[in-house]
Amino acid sequence: MRCFAILLLAASGLVACDVSDIPRAPHRVTMAVSRDITSLDPAATFITANQLAMNLAYEKLVVAEVADGKPTGRMLGQLAERWETSADGLTWTFFLRQGHRFDDGSEVTAEAVKFSFERTIKLKAPPSQFLFFLRSVEAVAPHEVRFTLRTSVPFFLQVLAVPTASIVNPSVLSQANGADLGSRWLSTHTAGSGLYRVERFEKGQQVTLKLNPYAHRKPDYFNEINFMTVKDDATRIIQLAKGAIDIVDPVASSVDGWLAVQPGVKIVVGLSPTVAFLHMNNERPLFRDVRVRRAISLAIDRELIGKALYKGRTSLLHGVLPAGVPGHDGTLALPRYDPQAARALLREAGVAPGTQIKFTVVGDGNSASPLALAIKGQLEAVGLNVEIERISTAARTKIMKGDFDITTQSINLDFPDPSIVFNFVYNSAMIGGANFPRYRNANVDRLIGQADSTLDSATRANLYRQAQHIVVDEVPSVVLFQLDWQRAVRSDIVGVNYNFSQPTFYNFEGMSRAGDR
Repeated sequence: MRCFAILLLAASGLVACDVSDIPRAPHRVTMAVSRDITSLDPAATFITANQLAMNLAYEKLVVAEVADGKPTGRMLGQLAERWETSADGLTWTFFLRQGHRFDDGSEVTAEAVKFSFERTIKLKAPPSQFLFFLRSVEAVAPHEVRFTLRTSVPFFLQVLAVPTASIVNPSVLSQANGADLGSRWLSTHTAGSGLYRVERFEKGQQVTLKLNPYAHRKPDYFNEINFMTVKDDATRIIQLAKGAIDIVDPVASSVDGWLAVQPGVKIVVGLSPTVAFLHMNNERPLFRDVRVRRAISLAIDRELIGKALYKGRTSLLHGVLPAGVPGHDGTLALPRYDPQAARALLREAGVAPGTQIKFTVVGDGNSASPLALAIKGQLEAVGLNVEIERISTAARTKIMKGDFDITTQSINLDFPDPSIVFNFVYNSAMIGGANFPRYRNANVDRLIGQADSTLDSATRANLYRQAQHIVVDEVPSVVLFQLDWQRAVRSDIVGVNYNFSQPTFYNFEGMSRAGDR
């Protein structure tokens, strides 16, 4: 890629690297990403930039069905033709489709499934955390594989749809370097049965995928996918406008205004899997009083923050769960902003004007974030005195130990399941870990336990709705908003099926270029 640094757009002051010399090909789609793709091994990495190529080169037992930008809750078989589970939910048996082949022509078998999961556990890299509940995997027959769990996990199928559950060709052991189980080789190669395979890996520059000649079917249109690392926001969007790039993800708010008026480009905005919270330490005397917690919630103008800091790209939640997540309850009122009511509640609770609160902000920058400053200003407007304490990311154990008054946290729903939010925020068993607000409620614990021990989806969703009503009433944390996700594509790219719970999982196999079928 040649860098000219000569393209100056007077209206925006943007300077860019010119990648317009990349040969055009209608059946090639090029996407710019903002981070280096560092590894393609599903057992070694969680980084979303890495998962872009991973999801095209590997298949999983199941995938989540998506409609109108939201998961439907249905799981569809990909490698699995069907599956059965025992009454206690501890044993799951999957029957594989025949005819799925790795990119070397070998068949995907139950032994390959067993190998893939055991390999992830043996590597002990971060993705292995997804499989904490797995006791064993057994190849019962060539196309029949049985999972035995340590405990019943009602969201087991959802876990099987994440990149960690990709099925890897056991032949990678021939590329092993010591005890790495082929991980070094897989960082720049792929060994899957997906519709594509990695053709070229240029570290820090680009990754190119072409068709897997042995795939069970062919994609609708694109036979080559090119991921380019372009870290500069301006460079990405200028080259998109010029037609050298087809997709940019993400689009920074600093450049979206310029891009929105460019011909041949469309900006796509949808919900992200990220929910932002303002946590209050429920063990501190001040926050033991529910009136104080309710006052804090009423003091926060979420809509103003969303407009001022995120250009309106935030969505308020009915309760604590986004739409599309089991247990979501659209009948719950949206949070309201009422500083007068907040002041009245603080007076009623006996909180003196000027009462000091320490706002612990995690980050490695040189100053507090605009979000922290906005919250500080709004809390001070109702009579509190807020002191911002900045700590490094490495020092966040301070929060887990309960050494704070208030703090912010963003939670990513890696798959659309309520247990992620409830176990990270409201389960008392997680105090000292993920339960930052140090919230305790025996009824909520009971409902979470009941929900996560039943396999009936309707019963489980109802139990989480009940738990949600309790936490909405008690306000152990302030739910700020769900963030939106913004990307941009050339107008001739059609068929993108957006999934808010996995916004970077592109369905390239079903996309095409309009007018060139």
